[in-house]
Amino acid sequence: MGVPGPRMNLVKIRTFSGPTARLDADLARTLLEAEAIPCVLAGEISAVTIPLFDIPLLVREEDAEQAAALLESYLDSPGPAPAE
Repeated sequence: MGVPGPRMNLVKIRTFSGPTARLDADLARTLLEAEAIPCVLAGEISAVTIPLFDIPLLVREEDAEQAAALLESYLDSPGPAPAE
């Protein structure tokens, strides 16, 4: 048996719910992975089977602040102003 690695603490930084939960969660995962931030979508399989389930997004504790800021800048900022 090998020596166990250091324990990894995961924290929830966002929860996706509603009819677009799966789509929104996949987008968030793609954004984080593009920045080399590993993440886990807990309950992803359950949400496919029963779409009413929420999908929590978990990241390593040391990545939480950076991941939350990245998602906020992409997902929570208003879109571009319409052209006149």
